[in-house]
Amino acid sequence: MAIEKVDIAKAATRLVQPFQMAHLGYVDDFTVSAFVCQGTVAWHRHIDEDELFLVQSGVITLESEWGNTRLSPDEMAVVPKGVAHRSSSFLRSTVLLFQPRVMSHRKNGDRRMIALTKGKSLHKVSVARAAQRLTDPFKPLDLVAVEDCVMRLALFQGAFTWHRHSSYDELFLIFEGEMTLDTEGRNVSLTAGEMAVVPKGMLHRPTASERAIVLLFEKKALISTGD
Repeated sequence: MAIEKVDIAKAATRLVQPFQMAHLGYVDDFTVSAFVCQGTVAWHRHIDEDELFLVQSGVITLESEWGNTRLSPDEMAVVPKGVAHRSSSFLRSTVLLFQPRVMSHRKNGDRRMIALTKGKSLHKVSVARAAQRLTDPFKPLDLVAVEDCVMRLALFQGAFTWHRHSSYDELFLIFEGEMTLDTEGRNVSLTAGEMAVVPKGMLHRPTASERAIVLLFEKKALISTGD
């Protein structure tokens, strides 16, 4: 199995209608998609799944019963299950959407018909601000949790050790700089705005000749085990 890289901006050019979705890849039980936010989508809630919104270009507003959150490029927020929300933008904006492809209630019975806590707000995270806290290569920061996965941010510089994850996939999304994913079969070069998923069981090694800032999306329950 070969790693395929995805140019997010190029994929977005194929989207001609507002809120049309383009499938970019799978990370275990999650689907990663891009959509164009322009205008306003109808109010709705998901009783089975959290959703992570990550803005690639433009500016969007996430309206919710917990209040409104404005997201600019490289900012993200999670809308928890049960929270009524809608997204809107005056500009043509490109957004990455991370959402489970397997309904949560089928896995663990956890459904949420309404928001459990009133008076809360959607938490916005800036990738650029988080990147300022990175000092040590290969020591990532956890940014947000989505269901049983986590979005992390890492500084890559030099060559990481060869390794494989036997129990989970790993997504690499380049925020700044360039990086190469070395594998036994093929080396894939990634630059800012490109992503690739390393499937479980594949031997690989991330390498960056200069400083690269990378978003990682993977299972959080297994990170501490080194699996």
